[in-house]
Amino acid sequence: MNSMSPTGPLILCYDGSEHAKHAIEQAAELFPGKHTLVLTIWQPVSNLGGFGWPSMTAGINLAELNRDAAEQAGRIAQEGVEMARQFGLEAEQLAVEATGSIAGAVVKTADEYRAGIVILGSRGLTGVRSMLLGSVSSAVVHHAHQPTLVVHLPEASELAAA
Repeated sequence: MNSMSPTGPLILCYDGSEHAKHAIEQAAELFPGKHTLVLTIWQPVSNLGGFGWPSMTAGINLAELNRDAAEQAGRIAQEGVEMARQFGLEAEQLAVEATGSIAGAVVKTADEYRAGIVILGSRGLTGVRSMLLGSVSSAVVHHAHQPTLVVHLPEASELAAA
């Protein structure tokens, strides 16, 4: 490892998007063999009941939906772990429930695990799809207490040249 390598684990934010996949590849090139936590954040769906459409949520088992969301997050994190290991990182999965914003959960998790660096794609999937693309990465950059690397996908012309 080079002397610039962070001392704590890498926190690699992974949601299954192409940007997150590219971030894993770049992280492996920058920090080969580094201990990595592949982080997937999930949001509980139980908040749906507070919207004022009780007839729409009547009969829906919100606890079951939350359990499904947590299991899906675990599967997504595991997919990221497998990819990270293929690129040579020492990776393990971490699926975390967001009790507030997704960016807040990333920052809190990075602090909790004393991350050396947080790495994430510039755009990803939050909820169904992020309406404010890039808002999570921007918020993490502004609020993280450790170095944060935002990885952009290469332009289509750069990919064609490679």
